[in-house]
Amino acid sequence: MGEKTLDISWRSLWRVILMLGFVVALFMMRETIAVLLLALLVSTIFDRPVDFLERKGIPRILGTILMYLATLIVLAILFYTIIPIAVIEINNLVKNLDSVIAESFGLNLPTDPTSIINADIQEFTTVLLSGGISFIEVLGGLVGGVTFVLAVLVLSFYLTVSKDGVSDFLIAVFPESMEDKILDLYQRTKKRIGNWFQGQMMLSLIVGTTVFIGLTLLDIRFALALALTAAVFELIPIVGPIFAGALAVSVALSQSITLGISVLVLFLIIQQLENNILVPLVMRKSTGVHPVMILVAILGGAQIAGFVGVLLAVPVAVFIQEIGEEWINVKSNRRRNRLSV
Repeated sequence: MGEKTLDISWRSLWRVILMLGFVVALFMMRETIAVLLLALLVSTIFDRPVDFLERKGIPRILGTILMYLATLIVLAILFYTIIPIAVIEINNLVKNLDSVIAESFGLNLPTDPTSIINADIQEFTTVLLSGGISFIEVLGGLVGGVTFVLAVLVLSFYLTVSKDGVSDFLIAVFPESMEDKILDLYQRTKKRIGNWFQGQMMLSLIVGTTVFIGLTLLDIRFALALALTAAVFELIPIVGPIFAGALAVSVALSQSITLGISVLVLFLIIQQLENNILVPLVMRKSTGVHPVMILVAILGGAQIAGFVGVLLAVPVAVFIQEIGEEWINVKSNRRRNRLSV
């Protein structure tokens, strides 16, 4: 048998070197890329209401300013009114979580994780109630600093003000041969993300409010904290509502068996209303992304980039699905063309 030789040209070697350099550059620019992706996400979310205001005769720049101001005002009001109360309740819930689980099921939670969580929440509660931290600083602490938040806000503002800001950015970045495909992919992804955000926020608001009213009427402890938990975990398909319901039932069981059964019935009713009325009504134009893919994306995003990864998880999952569907369509068309020849 003759010896096999591997011939690598200088052209191929330079391609490998350039690719490695590109990967290293992306890694070193990861914070800048995160800012850009979050700005694109924020701009995509605001595009729909700003377009609506523009159709009503309001100049786009004024509509953008109004939407950003309204959003910041609402978030600031929540931060200085509801959130402090909720943090106190969450702090008390975590502090009493050991006794709640023990009274409900006779189990003892490990002391180390609960003590660490309790210490972190206690520290945040103390700083928040003392007035030693601002709204922007809280956002900065979640996503990577005040500068990070301001950069996202400024960049997303400019992208939203320009009607085709994101499209112009994509045209500037990608070669001309790819423009049509990239713009079509962006428009489909943008529509799905907008529908998902609008539907999911509405769903979380309705479920959280319903849970709060129900638990308050039943006189369950930590009603606000449990309602916020239900609203937040509504973002996680299937597993989220089960976890929120199990936590609420555990708290109710620590008060009495009757209340535990009542809360279980309450969550079963809410779940039935959600599955048969709310989801078909509110989420009829949603992403179409499989719940397992969303769950894996959220968990993976949290592990890779923390809170920023969680924010970008669903948009990235939608984008990946769009690429997959495009690839499948191209393969199907090629196969169909070969069969027709």
